[in-house]
Amino acid sequence: MAVSSIKSIRTKIRSVNNIKKITRAMEMVSAAKLRKVQDRLMSVRPYASRISEFLTGLAGRVQNLDFPLFKARENVRRIGVVVMMGDKGLCGSFNSNMLRYFNEFQRKHAQPLEATTVGRKASETLRKQGATPVDIYLNLKTDISFAEIQAMTNKLVASFLEGRVDEVWVLYTEYVNAVTFRPRVVKFLPIETEKKEGVKESGASDYEFEPDPKTILDQLIPRYVQTTFHRLLLESMSSEHAARMNAMHNATDNAKDLVSSLTLIYNKARQASITKELLDIVGGAEALRG
Repeated sequence: MAVSSIKSIRTKIRSVNNIKKITRAMEMVSAAKLRKVQDRLMSVRPYASRISEFLTGLAGRVQNLDFPLFKARENVRRIGVVVMMGDKGLCGSFNSNMLRYFNEFQRKHAQPLEATTVGRKASETLRKQGATPVDIYLNLKTDISFAEIQAMTNKLVASFLEGRVDEVWVLYTEYVNAVTFRPRVVKFLPIETEKKEGVKESGASDYEFEPDPKTILDQLIPRYVQTTFHRLLLESMSSEHAARMNAMHNATDNAKDLVSSLTLIYNKARQASITKELLDIVGGAEALRG
């Protein structure tokens, strides 16, 4: 093997080692972000679950429930949809799975969509499809403030109340654990109060209210909407960081395997080169002797 080939293999080994350092660093950064977001998610989940259960029970105590956010519209002419994806790539199939899920959602709903995107990949996807999102949120922090959540949900509520859309759906990725996360869709507005399977019959019916349930609902509904959206956003963020952590872990392992393979090839090439040089020397010596 030529000396130039041996040098090129050595260059490849150096390059792969440099890439391995980068992927390892990205894995550690994603792991740190995942722990941070996961802690917030685990603290929000019980609160969101309880407030949903309480709202369902409380709404059942109000005669002739007359709240705009509970009213389903018979003729759904336009749908608002929030698509949550990542700001960056290098996170395995996280973004592509949500893209397929969004395309499937479009096929199931013939109505025009008014889209809100969370993440650069979501806005780029819609623009490639010829759509212009009404609101775009980029580079949201892992410790996003509740004031920002309120501002985001207020726009969604306003579009529903003003009649620009008749339903609002949220497409997000549900975080199960560090290796399992699934695309999901949930109807965000109007609020549905049907009793879900597995929800206990307790909840609001166990209490006496002061003031009356209707007055409490006036205060509870905005908090429910904000908390629900916050949970869905944290679910998607956790899934993104977990997906990137796993992708970078796999990339680091692949880099290690590639370095081992290239090192073996390099050693064989050096050995072959040394053997060839020895044969040339011995051949030259024999020629001089003869």
